[in-house]
Amino acid sequence: MNNKMTPMPADEGEGPCILVVEDEAIVGMDLVMFLEEAGYRPDGPHLTPSDALASLEKLRPDFAILDVNLGNGQTSVPVADALDRYAVPYLFLTGYNPERALAEHGRPGAPRLAKPVDFAELKKAIEGSL
Repeated sequence: MNNKMTPMPADEGEGPCILVVEDEAIVGMDLVMFLEEAGYRPDGPHLTPSDALASLEKLRPDFAILDVNLGNGQTSVPVADALDRYAVPYLFLTGYNPERALAEHGRPGAPRLAKPVDFAELKKAIEGSL
């Protein structure tokens, strides 16, 4: 299966910009479609921390959605660190035990949602952070 996809940069339109870091193609595209339909400007999905960090050099999102484990031993923790420096709110998504997954990465109290994504909960989390 080819998981390669080209991240879509946020356009200059209306609505808050949401950074999406997700290595699973279908989940990433579902997130982007949901965000567009909800009136947000998605930036991504970015498959790797380096792609997301490169995007942060060009664009400051209003919020970010970060998959914890990005495959090949990579995590989104470096992206969360950068977002903390820029004071950008975010939440983690994980298909694993959320408490354990985030504790293992030094983020035990971080905002999080479990996969599969409940889009009503995601929208509520985004709106509560903006």
